Amino acid sequence: MSKVIFSSWAGKTVDNRGLGVEQHAYARDLGLPSGYDHTKVAAFMGWDGFVVWDEKINVVDMAHAYIKEVQKISCGECMVGYIGIGVIADTLAKILGGKGGEEDIDLLQWLANGVKENARCTFGQTAPIPIIDSIKYYRDEYLKLIKKNRKTVPKSSYKVMVTAPCMEACPAHLDIPGYIELIRNHRYGESLSLIRDGVCLPGVIGRVCTAPCEEACRRAQYDGHVCIRLLKRCVADWEMNSGLTPSFAKPRKSKEKIAIIGAGPAGLACSYNLALKGYRVTIFEELPIAGGMAAVGIPQYRLPTKILDRDIELIEKTGVEIRLNTKIGKDLEMGDLWKGGYKAIFIAIGAHKGRKMGAEGEDKDYEGFVDGMKFLQDVNLGRVIEPKNRILIVGGGDVAVDCARSCLRLGFRDVNIVYRRSRVEMPARKAEIEEAEKEGVKISYLAAPTKILAKDGKVIGAECIKMALGEPDSSGRRRPIPIKGSEFVMEADMIIPAIGQQPDLSFLPVRDQIKLAKQLTIETDITTCQTSGEGIFAGGDCVTGPAVLIDALASGNKAAQSIDQYIRKGKVTQGEDTKLESAVKGINISAQREQEIIPREMPQITSQLPLKKRIGNFREVENGFNTEAALEEAKRCLRCYRVMVWATAE
Repeated sequence: MSKVIFSSWAGKTVDNRGLGVEQHAYARDLGLPSGYDHTKVAAFMGWDGFVVWDEKINVVDMAHAYIKEVQKISCGECMVGYIGIGVIADTLAKILGGKGGEEDIDLLQWLANGVKENARCTFGQTAPIPIIDSIKYYRDEYLKLIKKNRKTVPKSSYKVMVTAPCMEACPAHLDIPGYIELIRNHRYGESLSLIRDGVCLPGVIGRVCTAPCEEACRRAQYDGHVCIRLLKRCVADWEMNSGLTPSFAKPRKSKEKIAIIGAGPAGLACSYNLALKGYRVTIFEELPIAGGMAAVGIPQYRLPTKILDRDIELIEKTGVEIRLNTKIGKDLEMGDLWKGGYKAIFIAIGAHKGRKMGAEGEDKDYEGFVDGMKFLQDVNLGRVIEPKNRILIVGGGDVAVDCARSCLRLGFRDVNIVYRRSRVEMPARKAEIEEAEKEGVKISYLAAPTKILAKDGKVIGAECIKMALGEPDSSGRRRPIPIKGSEFVMEADMIIPAIGQQPDLSFLPVRDQIKLAKQLTIETDITTCQTSGEGIFAGGDCVTGPAVLIDALASGNKAAQSIDQYIRKGKVTQGEDTKLESAVKGINISAQREQEIIPREMPQITSQLPLKKRIGNFREVENGFNTEAALEEAKRCLRCYRVMVWATAE
C-alpha cells in the first residue's frame, strides 16, 4: 500500500499532513486499492471513510462527487435520508460555487449526523460517514473555500462503483437490493426486468442457484439471511402465472452473425445479450432440447421442465435461433461456420463427459455400469430406466445426490452413495444432502471402489477400500488415503460413477489453434473470454470445469460484451466494469464502522412436498413464496449499498 496523506477508513485515523516525506506512515491493512487501471489513485471515498494519497486533491469536491452518487440511489423510504442527502448535496454545491457561509459547514455536520442516526437502512446509516469525516478532519479546506469565495477548485476525474455485499458475491453482480426494493413496493414487473439485466433465466436461477449472495447477506449476522433466491423465483413465477410476456427492445438488426456452440446457460446468456444488441445469433446444440446441464443434468423435482422452457422461449423472442440435434464436428465443422459468414464463435459446450474413477473393470462395458451424467440425461429425456434393487452411486457432489434422489423416484429400493471423504468435505449442497437422507438415501463415508465386480457381464457389486484423511490437497480439502487391508464388498445391481465431468473437445479441428489447460478445458483470458483462436471465445464449464449455473450465466454475459467489442473495434480490451471489479478486490464490502440496531425478523418459511408424495414421481419439492410472503421477506433487506469514488488528479 502506498504512503498516504490522510485516512479515516474504518474509523482508524492516519494523519501525515505537515510531516516530511521521510516521516510518512503507511495506512496498513486498509484493504483499499491504491491504483486503478494501472493509474495511481489520488484519493478514495466510500461508506466507511476516505483516504487521500495526493495532497492536490480537494476533499470538498470529492465529497460532492460522492454524495451526488449517493443521492442517485436514495430510495425515499425514509424522508430523513432522502431529503437530508439531497440538502447535503445542494449545500456542498453551494460551497463549491463560492456562495457558502460558515454556517453551512455546521448545517452539513448536523444533516449528516442526523441521516446517519435516523435512517432506516444500512445504506442511509453509512453513506454520510465520509461527509462527517471530511468536516471533522478537513474543516480548514471548507473554510478556505468559503473565506476566499473561490468559485473554482482543483478538479479531479472520478470513477464510481456501486455495489453491496450480496452484489459482490453474485457472479453476475445483480442489483439485488434494487430488485428487492421493487418487490417491497409491489413493482414485480420492474423487479423482474432488473433481474433480467443480469440473468436471462430468472425462473431457473430462482430455483437452482447456489445463492452465494445469501452467504454474504449482512442480515445473517442478526437473524438469518434474506431469502434472495426465493424472491427472484417469486417474481418470475408471478409473471408466468399472470400470463404476462415481457417486451424486449428491438434494436436495429446488425448484419454481423454470431455462432454459439451449445445451448446451455453460458450459451443462452451470451446469445440473449448479443441479440439485445442487435446481432443475428444462432445457437448450435447437439441435444434434442435446449438448456444444457439445466435441461439434462438437473432433475425435474428441482427444476420443472416448464420453467426452463419458458425462460428459453423468452430468449428466442429476442431473435435468437436455436438449431437442435446439430453437433459441431459431425453435422457441421467449425470451418463451416466461418464459411457461413459468422464473424465470431462462442464455445459453450459445458462439461458433460464423466471422469474415470480409476477402479479396475470400469472400462469393460458391464451392464449396469452407467455414468452419472448419462443417467441424469436419460431420466430428463424420458428414456425408460428399469428400477434395480440395489444401487451404488460413487461421488459426493450435486450430480451424485441428484442421481440418488432420482433413483428413489424411479422405484429403486436400496439407494447408497459412497464417498471417499467425510461429510464435512462433501461438496454437494447441505440442503440437498439432508433432503436425500430424509427420502431414504444411505451414505457411506470414507470409502472408495477399487474394483467393479461382475458376473456374466452384469454388475453385481464393487470391492471398496476404507479411507483416512491426510493433509489438505490442492482443492483445500483433506486428501483421502487408502487404509491397507481394509477392503470390503458392497453388493449392487447398478453402479453410477458421479465423480466429476469434463468437456468433450473432440470437435476442435486443430488443437494448436485453441490452447487447452492442463485440466483438458479451454484456456481463455479470464477477463475477456478470448481463446487463442482469432474470433473464438469460450465460457462456462468447458473453461472452468464443472461449476454452478450462475457462474456460467456470468461468463456468457461477459463473453457477449467482449464479442460486441471485437465486432465493433476488431480487438478486445478490459471493460470498465472489469476494471472496477479488479479495483475493489480486497475491500471488505461487508465491514462497516458501526453495527446498526435491527429488530429481529426471522426469514419467511416455505413449505415442501411431503416425503410420502415424492416417491414415484418428479413433482417439484420446494414451494416458493406467494406475493404476501415475498413482501414480508423483502422488508428484511438492509439495503447495504456501498458507493465508492476514486479520484485521479488531472
